[in-house]
Amino acid sequence: MKDLKKLWLISLLVKLVLAALIPLSADEAYYWVWSHRLQLSYFDHPPMVAWLFYLGHFLEPFLHAVRWPAVIMGHCALGAGILLLKNYLSEERIRVWMYLVLFSPLLGFGSLIVTPDLPVIFFWVLAMYLFERILTQRNLVSYISLGAALGLGFCAKYHIVLFVPCLFAYILFEKKWKEVQWKYVPATLIAGLIFCAPVLLWNYQNDFASFKFQLAHGLERPEYKPDWTISYVLAQVLILFPLVVWAALRSKVQGIMRLLIYFAWLPLAFFLFTSFKALVEANWPIIAYPGVFALAAFHPKMQKWLRYYVGFFGFLIAVVLCTLFVPELRNLNSKISEPYDFEKLAAETAAYQPLYASSYQMTSSLWYFSKTPVFKLKDISRFDFFDTLPEATPSGSHFYLVKRKGNSLPGWISEQQWTYKEIKKISPDFVVLEFTRP
Repeated sequence: MKDLKKLWLISLLVKLVLAALIPLSADEAYYWVWSHRLQLSYFDHPPMVAWLFYLGHFLEPFLHAVRWPAVIMGHCALGAGILLLKNYLSEERIRVWMYLVLFSPLLGFGSLIVTPDLPVIFFWVLAMYLFERILTQRNLVSYISLGAALGLGFCAKYHIVLFVPCLFAYILFEKKWKEVQWKYVPATLIAGLIFCAPVLLWNYQNDFASFKFQLAHGLERPEYKPDWTISYVLAQVLILFPLVVWAALRSKVQGIMRLLIYFAWLPLAFFLFTSFKALVEANWPIIAYPGVFALAAFHPKMQKWLRYYVGFFGFLIAVVLCTLFVPELRNLNSKISEPYDFEKLAAETAAYQPLYASSYQMTSSLWYFSKTPVFKLKDISRFDFFDTLPEATPSGSHFYLVKRKGNSLPGWISEQQWTYKEIKKISPDFVVLEFTRP
């Protein structure tokens, strides 16, 4: 186990260094803004990601180390996985599982980027470990702990609710109902409700706006497009890697570890079903990946195939790092260059106050890089957290707006008799407008 601990620690140190060097993406900056306006929950997502950024505020003088609390929590999923697997896999096979996680584009390099995925993965793997303890130790503490983990997971991302059908499917089809201490199950439910109470209370106070938004976002589209399903399947096979998928499908697991089958394949099956209803984003089934990798680690050939997996994704990670740290290469991908573009934009617009922007991505990035509050102009783009803030509507008779050239303005601008003129063009993409009214 000493070698596993060493691998865990070294990989954490590498993550922390890289996380401090890489500037925050637009979505991360959005969650960072949330941490300066703490709430019980938010329209777009539950609050855990904002809480983690809040814990990192004291680290902001150190480059982008504000990420560290979230990165550490995400990395602790590896520790929870080791606890889950240590009685069922050899140390050598657990190391295979760790490499599969560390070189995964979403669980590995992707865990440097702070999104709701980081905490939900931690609580998902922790809940799997606690469920295994319930089946083996059958004590009240494990039942309460499982409820707490699921409740906190619900404060991270709503996808944690898929844990419950996976759990019941395992109990039903593996005939484990006699091993459950049903007298303790109410304690699990109570603990879960207590720890997810912030999200429930916020949604109750706000007409369940977040729940409605996520359901509509993931399940409601007027007509089906076959490429939704095709792109979903291809993306998951590529992200997981074909040899890993094959090994996971062909692995033979016995006893309690058969729970991996349910916690790996059922979330993937659920999002396959939803791909007939709407477009599924590539990261949504991420909760399934630790289980898939664990199943693959049980396959006798996975240790041999690991070199191809590490070689392929290691090369891609090296390419991404080169494009991040070599300025001449950043323009090869707009997503990679975007944080650097917004950082320059923040410097060029700092003198214009009060300043508004035209999207939550631009607004958040300008706020983060300038460390001066910037707000999105109300109704200028899709509804989000910024539209709920009173500052979204200018209260004076003068303000500035930075936007992409060609983007439209909200209707209330003309209704309230605002007049504007372009006062600065920043590259071909951005302009600064000055607005005044009598």
